[in-house]
Amino acid sequence: MRVKTQGTRRKTPGKSVVISRRKIEIIGILMMVGALLVVLAIISYSRSDETAAGIPFGKFLLLFGGDQEVQALADTTSNWLGLFGAMMAHFFIHSTVGFFSLVIPILIGLWGWFIFQNKDQRVLAYYTNYVLLIVVLSATFVGLLRTISWFPQLPVELSGAIGDYTAGLLTRFIGVIGGFIIIVTALLVVIILMIDLDLKKSLDRLRMGLKASIGWIQARIGRGKSAMKSSSGDRFDTSETGLDASRKSSERVTSAAEDLKIRTATPLEEILEQRERPSRPRDKTVSELDRASDVQAPEKRALVGDDGNSGEVTGDSPANDGSVDEAIKDISQINASLSRHRFQYVPPSYDLLDLPVEVDTVSKEELKAKAKLVEDKLRVFDIGITDITVTPGPVVTLYELVPDSSVKISKIVNLADDLALALAARGIRIIAPIPGKSAVGIEIPNTKPSLVGFRTVVRSSHFLDSGHALALGLGKTISGEVMVDDLAKMPHLLVAGATGSGKSVGINTMINSLLFRMHPRSVKFVMIDPKKIELAQYAPLRNHFLAICPDVKEDIITDPENAKIVLKSLEMEMEQRYDKLAKAGVRHLVDYNAKVKSGSLKSTNDVSHYLLPYIVVIIDELADLMITAAREVEEPIARIAQLARAVGIHLIVATQRPSVDVITGVIKANFPSRIAYQVASKVDSRTILDTNGAEQLLGNGDMLYQPSARPKPVRIQNAFISTAEVERVVDFVASQPGFPQPYLLPSVNVQSSHNGFQATGARDKLFNDAAKLVVHYQQGSVSLIQRRLRIGYTRAARIVDELEACGILGPYEGSKAREVLVDDEETLEQILQQK
Repeated sequence: MRVKTQGTRRKTPGKSVVISRRKIEIIGILMMVGALLVVLAIISYSRSDETAAGIPFGKFLLLFGGDQEVQALADTTSNWLGLFGAMMAHFFIHSTVGFFSLVIPILIGLWGWFIFQNKDQRVLAYYTNYVLLIVVLSATFVGLLRTISWFPQLPVELSGAIGDYTAGLLTRFIGVIGGFIIIVTALLVVIILMIDLDLKKSLDRLRMGLKASIGWIQARIGRGKSAMKSSSGDRFDTSETGLDASRKSSERVTSAAEDLKIRTATPLEEILEQRERPSRPRDKTVSELDRASDVQAPEKRALVGDDGNSGEVTGDSPANDGSVDEAIKDISQINASLSRHRFQYVPPSYDLLDLPVEVDTVSKEELKAKAKLVEDKLRVFDIGITDITVTPGPVVTLYELVPDSSVKISKIVNLADDLALALAARGIRIIAPIPGKSAVGIEIPNTKPSLVGFRTVVRSSHFLDSGHALALGLGKTISGEVMVDDLAKMPHLLVAGATGSGKSVGINTMINSLLFRMHPRSVKFVMIDPKKIELAQYAPLRNHFLAICPDVKEDIITDPENAKIVLKSLEMEMEQRYDKLAKAGVRHLVDYNAKVKSGSLKSTNDVSHYLLPYIVVIIDELADLMITAAREVEEPIARIAQLARAVGIHLIVATQRPSVDVITGVIKANFPSRIAYQVASKVDSRTILDTNGAEQLLGNGDMLYQPSARPKPVRIQNAFISTAEVERVVDFVASQPGFPQPYLLPSVNVQSSHNGFQATGARDKLFNDAAKLVVHYQQGSVSLIQRRLRIGYTRAARIVDELEACGILGPYEGSKAREVLVDDEETLEQILQQK
């Protein structure tokens, strides 16, 4: 019998990490102190110190030997830091960029502070490069001024040697005027790049401002002419026409300016909830978006009052003025403007994550001893082993056994409890056989499990070079390899595990995997958290990574009623995306975005084409939603899971109770990729994975991952990310510039009203009879309409939907009959006449 072992880990003491951190802090402190000294030396510079400051540094060292000549020079210097300060000031001012060199120690001090605080230096490095360029260009500009004979002579301290040298080069090749043009242009370009200024928008605002000023001047001139002509008794239409033209010109400019503001800063609720407000007489020059924004937000849907009992229909219905169509289009216009918004974004740094601290691993001798123990125990039961291969992992060790040809595999499987007793293990898992191998696997827990840090996963080549659209860094396999998979190909993920098994940490790992890889323009999250505490820490990402529904007031959805609305909104988002893909002639979101980037798709009045982000829906506790509203939750989840893959909407659904009433057959059938953490029983394991094994897991992130492309699950140790690490990542992202507002999902209320009134023209012939029936009996049920009107269920249900759209019946309430919102038949007749 041969025992082979595969790669054990090296011992990495945690003390060296602490020492390294102390060294970094000391370097940061020294940099800040040195920068402060240089600043003090430069600001206390004096020309009277030039003689003393010009001595060689070697002569300065004679001061320590008591040289009288050097001591006399030191006594006469006025610099705050003495002779050494005068020499430093002389070097920075005369040998570099003059007084602009004051920026250099300030930058050094900032670098010292960032190093001391262990902050990400990428943003600082970005601005440091541009600031140094601006300093050199500014010194060169002053150097050019010094070359002009008729310009007042400027002191050399303003430009320094570098400024004079670069100015001399420019004047030698392209002259003074050409040098000024080059330097001013370079300064503008560097500033535009540094602040990420949209030059076109800035020029457009300037042009609009000039037009507004010209229109105002023309209007004033026109009023003056009109006053002069009216006082002289002349009544010509020409002046009045000119005044009207100038007013219209001014109104057009003002309208455009208002339109620009609305696209970037109008509150979402005001744009989307306008269907109940009566139309106001407005000037015809005001834009459609301007009309959409000047509304109030009602509390209930159209045709239903605040008390929910009024069934009266107003004359300002969406079918009459088209405001619902405008509100629906406005959502698309807002999202289109967000997709064009540009800002400088830096992904989170690895320094925000804790350094991994690995523990001592199992020695080869111990591995061989356990292998021998397994072999001896199996021999007791007449099971011969020809070969054993040992693969140590972070939490468990895999023993691959090659049994004799006469041994039945079922005999080894039935000995799981006996082997656990012999090895004194918390529990073992037997893989019989290992897929692709003629061997049986026995997974035995390590005595000292190793923690898999999230930092080791996101810094691995498997994660960085994966090329996945939505890469999820799950953890490490038994062999110690980093496990990374693509959510876009899964395309949905079902997660289950008992309390304390590591499920919530796993959700955080998946979310942060996307935060480390994706730009806010590329992915949006919809987070549903009925437990109210698991995902609340991601609320600051509202204007970066969150997508919201305008019908609810929560960014992180905690109310089950709001969850139903958001799921319905996601279903509508899916349908709208499919419409866009159909009109673009493509089959997948990636192809659609490629066409948008190439400019081959042009927006029309019917459809607005813009880059569509992936939408990842996180549901942290499905059981709570299924208890409160099983049907309303199950149907949209199943439909999204069936259809939404091509349009970039992906679900991650988690529950701690994987029973058949929570993970129903409809949901389970549409989630081919699943993760099972430790569960309570074999029944729960079979519910989530269709196989046993999850009940034998160890907890604390130990999981079985069942990819859609593999026949059997893979055991993985979930990467650990602490709450403090998550908060640091969220704070880092939230501190950066983002979008002016979140990505908008469709409004369910607007769409419901829109669909209801569209159906008015094609209303069922029995609509009036059904309306009188439900008002007479004060019972809004499908079965009543079926029996009394002798029609089928489908037609009766459609009539009920029409009655709801017209405000005669209330919304669906599960097993209860719908509320009848009209009290008597006289009120009903008024409604029917108006319709």
